[in-house]
Amino acid sequence: MNEPKPIHAKPSLYAFYFDVIKEIGFRYGYNIVLHGSMNRDLDLIAIPWQVEVGDKDEMIDRIADTIGGLVMMQERTAEDLTGKRFVPIQHGRMTYIININRDFKMKHYGLVAKIEEYADPQYYIDISVMPTINVTP
Repeated sequence: MNEPKPIHAKPSLYAFYFDVIKEIGFRYGYNIVLHGSMNRDLDLIAIPWQVEVGDKDEMIDRIADTIGGLVMMQERTAEDLTGKRFVPIQHGRMTYIININRDFKMKHYGLVAKIEEYADPQYYIDISVMPTINVTP
């Protein structure tokens, strides 16, 4: 008997989100491009595309609100429970994580997490925002 084909829900969901996210990026002066397979998460790069670009944090919040996600605070510790909205990485990129269906409760310190039964810890958007560079010809 034939095995049922697996449902690849993540790539389909991410493809749906991608069109909406690109439109939001365009309104803020960014070209948002895809990199990665979309099997686990949605990896995006926001590249400043217009001469004047809008506020990157406002753009990230608009994306999260539009898709029903939540910007994850990163690098939280017992000393800094707030954490950071983005983490700077190589070449000046700022990486934000937008959680989608990653409902979990976390207890500090020791980072003990309880994931809710319906949640999938791998549904998220990883978006790197490139810095603006002023170049005069």
